[in-house]
Amino acid sequence: MTRATLRLLPHDGGTLTLDLDGHVLSEAAPLLVEIERRGYSALIEPIIEQSDDQLRLRGHLDGTAAGERVDVDWSARRVADQPVWELSMVLRNDGEHPIGITRMDPLALAAGPAWRTHSYRSAWGDEYRAVPAGHAGHDLSLESRAGRSSQGTVPWLGLERGAADANGYGAHDHRAAVAVTPAYSGNWHIHAMAGGFVTAGISPWLLRVELAPGESVTAPGVVIALGETLDDVAVSMQRAIAADWMPRTEFTDSLPVEWNHWWPYEDQEVDEAVIAENARVAASIGIEIATVDAGWFGTADPTSVWSEQRGDWSSVNTARFPSGLEALGQSIRDAGVLPGMWIEAEAVGAHSLLRAAHPEAMAHSVEGRRHDHQYRLMTESLDPADPTFLGYVCMGSPAGREHVLESMSTLISTTGARWIKLDFNIDPDAGCTRTDHGHGAGDGLLRHYEGLYAVLDEVRERHPDIVLEACSSGGLRIDLGLARHVHGMFLSDPDYTEHHLQVLHGVRNLLPPVGILHWSWSQWRGDYPGSQYDWTSITTDAFDTMLRAAMVHRFGVSLRLPELSPDLLARLAEHVRLYQQVLAPLVRDGVLRTLTPSPVRGGFGERAPVFQLSAGEAHVVLAIVLDGGARPDHVTPQALDTDRRYRVTDLATGAGHEASGDELLESGIPLSGASSVTSWMLHLAPLD
Repeated sequence: MTRATLRLLPHDGGTLTLDLDGHVLSEAAPLLVEIERRGYSALIEPIIEQSDDQLRLRGHLDGTAAGERVDVDWSARRVADQPVWELSMVLRNDGEHPIGITRMDPLALAAGPAWRTHSYRSAWGDEYRAVPAGHAGHDLSLESRAGRSSQGTVPWLGLERGAADANGYGAHDHRAAVAVTPAYSGNWHIHAMAGGFVTAGISPWLLRVELAPGESVTAPGVVIALGETLDDVAVSMQRAIAADWMPRTEFTDSLPVEWNHWWPYEDQEVDEAVIAENARVAASIGIEIATVDAGWFGTADPTSVWSEQRGDWSSVNTARFPSGLEALGQSIRDAGVLPGMWIEAEAVGAHSLLRAAHPEAMAHSVEGRRHDHQYRLMTESLDPADPTFLGYVCMGSPAGREHVLESMSTLISTTGARWIKLDFNIDPDAGCTRTDHGHGAGDGLLRHYEGLYAVLDEVRERHPDIVLEACSSGGLRIDLGLARHVHGMFLSDPDYTEHHLQVLHGVRNLLPPVGILHWSWSQWRGDYPGSQYDWTSITTDAFDTMLRAAMVHRFGVSLRLPELSPDLLARLAEHVRLYQQVLAPLVRDGVLRTLTPSPVRGGFGERAPVFQLSAGEAHVVLAIVLDGGARPDHVTPQALDTDRRYRVTDLATGAGHEASGDELLESGIPLSGASSVTSWMLHLAPLD
C-alpha cells in the first residue's frame, strides 16, 4: 500500500516535506504571503505541532518592514484518512498600522522539474477541455479572472512522474503523482514555475485585503492529494470529498431521481399545466422530484425573458402560473412527486424591481472596469447605461446576504420544495469595489463568497430536508470551496452523450459520484448544434445509451415526458428502476474510475469509453460506443479481489456468468448483443 506523509521541519523558518513511500517529493516553506506586493515565506521562531493527521505552523513573517508584524497560523488537515490534505492559513496584523495583503497562498511546493503537468480549460459547452501535457521545466500559470472558479480554467493541476511520455517528459525512477486544487469559488491561481516551484491560492490579481491592527483574514484553502498515479489520486480525492467534505443527509443520500422542465420548454412554453402533466407522468415511472426551472417569477407576461427580471423572487409570473407558488408546489405533490425549484438567488436583472428598491445591496465595480478578455463574458442582462453594474447582489454586504437568505428560504417554505437548483449566470470579474458594504475595494469578491458560503449553510440549517444543487451556466463554478456547502454540482448545460462523458472524465478528479449531477441527453427546444437530435426517429437502443451514460452519478432527465412514445417511456421507467435498485447504492458510497482515455467533443479522442463505478466489492462497468467508434470485444475491470469469485450480470438482459477476480482482470468481460447495441452496464457482485 502506498504511504503518503506530510511533515513540518523547523529549519529555514518552517519547512514542509511531502513524502511518498520514503521518497521526498517536495521540501520547501509551505506558504507565500505578499504585503503590498513584497513576498515573504519564512517565519521567525516557528512553533510546530503535528501528528499523522494534523500539522500546524505558527509564527510571524520574517523580514517585514519596521512597524509591521504579520502573525501566521498555517495548518494541514488530513481528510478522511486519505492521502488528501486541506491546507489553511490565517493572517493577523499584529503591527502598528494598517497593511495591505496582496497575496496569500497556503501552498508552496518545490517539486523539481521531472514532472508532466496536466490541466483543463473550461467554457460554456466546452468544460473540461484537456490541455496537452506539459513539463514542469516550463512556466505554467493557471488562473481564473472571471469571478467564477471554472470559467476559463478548471481549478486543478495534476503533476505526474515515472515512465516518460512520448516527448520524454516525466521520466523518473520513482513513480508519483500530486494534484493541487484551490478550494475557492472566485478567482484563484496555481503558478507552476520553471523547475517545479508551485504556489496556489486565491488569485493575487487585483487583490488587496486591508487589515487594521488586530484584524485577521482567513485565506481560501488549497487541497492537495498524493499517489502513485493521477488515477489513484482521483480515487483518493473522491473518497475524501464524499466522506468528510460535502454535506450529506439521509434524504440527500436517498439519491432521488429528478425531472427538470428547462431544455424542452425553457421559459417560453412552460406553465402550470405543463408542470402538472409532466409531474403525473414522472410519478407513474418512478421519478421522485419534479423541478420547475426559470420562468416562474417576474411580471404577469407570458413573453417575459427570465434574465431581465432576476432578483424579483417575490413576484410570480401569473400569466404562466395563475394559481401562485403555493398551489404550484401542491399540484406537484398531488401528482405524486416532490417539488423542486430553480433560483438564481445572487443575480439581479437590469430591469428588475429589486435593483431600484435595494440599491444598497447591488454589486458595483466603481471604476466601471470591464472583464478580463482571457474569457468570453457570460453575464446575462447587464446595463449598457451603467458600466459599473455587475448584475448581482454583493453578499459581502448585510443587505445582500439577507436578500439571498430570505429569497431562498421563502421559496422553499412557500412551495414545499425538496430540491433547490441554485444557478449563477454571472461573471463577477474582480468583484464589487464599493467600500460601503463592509469590505474594501480590493476584497469584494472574497467577501461575496464568504457571505455565500455562510448563507448556504444557514439555508441548510433552516431546511435540512432539501437537496441543494449548485449550477452556474452549467458547470462554470465547480470547485471544492462551493462543494463544501451543497449536496451536488451540475456539470454542464449541454448534455449530449459525447460531451457529457468528456466532462465526466475530467470532473472525477474533484468530485465523487454522489456529488455529481448531469441529465441524460435532453430534448432541446433551442438550436444549440451539439444537442440537436431527431427525437421522432430515435431507437430504444440509442435512448438506452443516452440514459446509461448519466447513471453512474446522481440521475435526472429533462424531457417532454407526456410526448415520449410508449416504448421510450417504458425504457425510461426500467432505467429509473434499475438506478434506484442497483446503481444508487454504488453512487452513494462509491468512486468512479476511468478505464480508457477520454472522449473528445467533435468526434475525437476515445470513441469507446469505459467507466467503472465501485463501492466496496461491488462494481458496475459502463461501456459506450460513440459515433465513429468500434465496438470492443470485451472490457477489463479494475480493483477486483483476485481471490474472490464474482457474479457478472448484464443489466440490460439479465444474462450472467461467474468468474474469479483473477480471471476477470486477465481476460475481461465479453460484450454481447445485436449490432445496434451501443452501451452496456455490467454488474459485478462478489459471491460469498
